[in-house]
Amino acid sequence: MGPLADRVKNLGDESAFKVGDDIRKCEAKGLSVVRLNIGEPDFDSAPNINRVAIQNIEDGNSHYIDPQGILSFRGSIARVMAETRNIQLPPDHIVVTSGGKPVIGYSMIAYVNPGDEVIYPSPGFPIYESWITFLGAVPVPVYLKEEKDFRFDATDLEPLVTSKTKLLIINSPSNPTGCVLTREDLSGIASLLAQKADPNFRILSDEVYDEIVFDGLRHESMLSVPGMDRHTILLNSLSKSFAMTGWRLGYAVLPTVEEAMLFRQLNINTYSCTPPFIQMAGKAALDNKENKTIVSAMRREFQTRRDVMIEALNRIDGICCVKPAGAFYAYPNITGVCEKLGILSAYEEKARNLKDIASPSTLFQLFALYVHGVATLDRSSFGQIGCENSHYLRLSMASDMETLKEGIGRLADASADVDGFQDFMNRWLKA
Repeated sequence: MGPLADRVKNLGDESAFKVGDDIRKCEAKGLSVVRLNIGEPDFDSAPNINRVAIQNIEDGNSHYIDPQGILSFRGSIARVMAETRNIQLPPDHIVVTSGGKPVIGYSMIAYVNPGDEVIYPSPGFPIYESWITFLGAVPVPVYLKEEKDFRFDATDLEPLVTSKTKLLIINSPSNPTGCVLTREDLSGIASLLAQKADPNFRILSDEVYDEIVFDGLRHESMLSVPGMDRHTILLNSLSKSFAMTGWRLGYAVLPTVEEAMLFRQLNINTYSCTPPFIQMAGKAALDNKENKTIVSAMRREFQTRRDVMIEALNRIDGICCVKPAGAFYAYPNITGVCEKLGILSAYEEKARNLKDIASPSTLFQLFALYVHGVATLDRSSFGQIGCENSHYLRLSMASDMETLKEGIGRLADASADVDGFQDFMNRWLKA
């Protein structure tokens, strides 16, 4: 590793950004690419939000502020928690962060020692696994099962929870599966942890897709389960619900003031503070009632796209796809395609020559991109430990309907292109 510390080799990545390099290579060769890999809404932040940020910049509100976050913004977050989670808490339990991601790293740094066990969903957001391995904790994936619509409950967790379990990560609605945990799921999980885990266990509840649930379902939060406010760190951001991905605005709700002060200290040690004009725009996002209508319209559009997309995917020979209950992703099972194209046997026979190819689904993802011009993400993009025999893709619904239909059409063509895949493999191995 030369001058780099040993731990750097354990730091993971996020393929949603890495696949951009592959897309640029394809486009440089003249191939048009339909991008179904993008994990952000294809909507813009609302004008009423934008105006507040612009006005604050023009008024000079662009200086250092409290690293914990502007008090009035934290007050708006506390109000939202009372309205949506039925939990009363003062603003000093809340820490504003630049996006939601810092809360993942802060939670690992704050609560987990090397050798402590961390349970996390797999497939799941890849940064969970990255931080666990980076800090020398023990990764304990709970593998989400298609036959349970990718939900998990106390029955699935029971064999995994031990006295060394220090942190459980929950993500509902889920990236990449779109699963939504029920109140019963959460209550059972809470009871199990209270019985078997380290008495000081913490739950990191990632709820960044909380506003994007379909079919009249209600988002349920671990923070609302009686007694769990003493154990739960709620992670949220304004990226998905308010189409503010590039603003980088998130927050954590902590069990105690002391823990909030630690997260504040981590802010100080990392980037000092989140820009004040961005926080004031975030306050406008939460306070302006106009945004409830805007978010509802976005949610309805995603549900319409979901219905069309899932039906189209399930018509493709070799693909089956569970209908997601939330978020804006489809997570189709491509085992049949992998068998039909000979991907499984090719991977097994040539694995020694396939550098950086994590799984058979990775081969299909690359083939679909480089030959048929449709960008997706493979199973290994959402947790590499134990992914080899799990054959799925993640497709984003964050494109207009015409683009989605074109992308599914190209995926259907790739799924039937036996000769094209063999040619691709031959060229890939020679490269």
